[in-house]
Amino acid sequence: METLSFTLGVLSVVAVIFVAVIVIGIVRVVKQQKQINSIQRELQQVWEENSRLNQETHQLISQSQENMLRSIDENRSYIDSRIDKLNSKQLLKS
Repeated sequence: METLSFTLGVLSVVAVIFVAVIVIGIVRVVKQQKQINSIQRELQQVWEENSRLNQETHQLISQSQENMLRSIDENRSYIDSRIDKLNSKQLLKS
């Protein structure tokens, strides 16, 4: 009878340890899952911010390009008008 009681006692201790290990494992898995979800959210935010900044950069480049082309056209027009004016003065003198 003593052997049976001892065996049952040892088995119940092993069962308690087994259950404790399983619970600790589940808790760790849940914590890891929360951490993974948090990292995924942060990564999504970084991705969205990067996309927004990329769009803004392209928009600024396009605006700068348009401004440069407009300025070049204005300068060409001004130079052409000055050349025409100079030519007309030279024709009048001749």
